[in-house]
Amino acid sequence: MKTLSGTQQNITASNNCPKCHGRGWVLFQTSDGTSELYGEPVMLDYAKRCNCMANAFVSEDRTEFPTIYQDCDIYKFDWSAYGCDTEDMKRVAFSFFNQFEKWQKESKGLYIWSKTPGSGKTYLSACVAKSVMLRTQKVVKYITPVDYMDKVSIGYKDKTIEPARVYRECSLLVLDDIGTQIQSEWHSQELFRLIDYRTVNNLPTIITSNYKIEDLKLDERTKSRIMKSSIVLHMPEVSVRNKKAAAEQGEFVNRILGG
Repeated sequence: MKTLSGTQQNITASNNCPKCHGRGWVLFQTSDGTSELYGEPVMLDYAKRCNCMANAFVSEDRTEFPTIYQDCDIYKFDWSAYGCDTEDMKRVAFSFFNQFEKWQKESKGLYIWSKTPGSGKTYLSACVAKSVMLRTQKVVKYITPVDYMDKVSIGYKDKTIEPARVYRECSLLVLDDIGTQIQSEWHSQELFRLIDYRTVNNLPTIITSNYKIEDLKLDERTKSRIMKSSIVLHMPEVSVRNKKAAAEQGEFVNRILGG
């Protein structure tokens, strides 16, 4: 099976690199620019990260996905687990992965929803987002609405920091489990600001939810922004999590009884 996640395993410099010889850094010398004022220039040594380490920072997973989604990639997603035709959803997901730049230019993201818990909404979002990250080297972040509000609140309390900014400005954001929380006017305002900023600035968002967009517990302008900026994927109403758990339980019992 083809997989992207293998590229995450090697985040150290190659010993065969002719530039850094395995150090990960290339040494340079340059003038400090003082020659015009004081005569002889002073030569300074400095180091620059080698090109062979270009993927290192992205490969160090800083997306903030829960650890159970650490090794996700789009080639690992089992579309056959649903027992129904998922070809159209698969084509859209792979288009987002393979043609992310086009989606970004049009400011289009994904809205992945299903009423059924365990249907794979968050897992699919992780597979798609992490694959985009590895292919494009762009900054990808994950957060829930509740945690985002906490970040915003911290910024209001301490004006010297703005922890919510990275989620507004990252190239791709996964906003997980939206619309289940009771929204105060302040929460609604901040969520609208987040989605509106990203839409206006061509920054795609992958949103997951248990609700259709029109049924979200959000104000109308926020739902309108989501509709405008999202291609909807309605996941099959099948709990893949329960099916997998049942299979694992059966295998365990067979091993115990067979042992």
